[in-house]
Amino acid sequence: MALRDRRMLSADGIFVVVATISEQDGSSVAEPEIIFRGVPYPKDAEDLLDDIRETVDASLARAAGEEIREIDLLQQILHDDLAQFVYERLRRRPMVLPVVVEV
Repeated sequence: MALRDRRMLSADGIFVVVATISEQDGSSVAEPEIIFRGVPYPKDAEDLLDDIRETVDASLARAAGEEIREIDLLQQILHDDLAQFVYERLRRRPMVLPVVVEV
């Protein structure tokens, strides 16, 4: 398993997304922070980051609308939505690590 993860990281990189949500209603309270390493990306990387932030906001809004408050479920939703978006955009499958912080 460790070798598989290392191969994946060396080929496609890693995305870490930190989303801050409200404890009361689950809405996003701050702009998501996006950190990526080893991800081959196009020259319009700033546009890509903006689109990723929009995807995170849309995922969190959908989860808040469905009254999903559990951190594990929110992280799974973010992982699935971001992995799909990044694959469609870059045709790569980087490791996606969402972190959800409640305030």
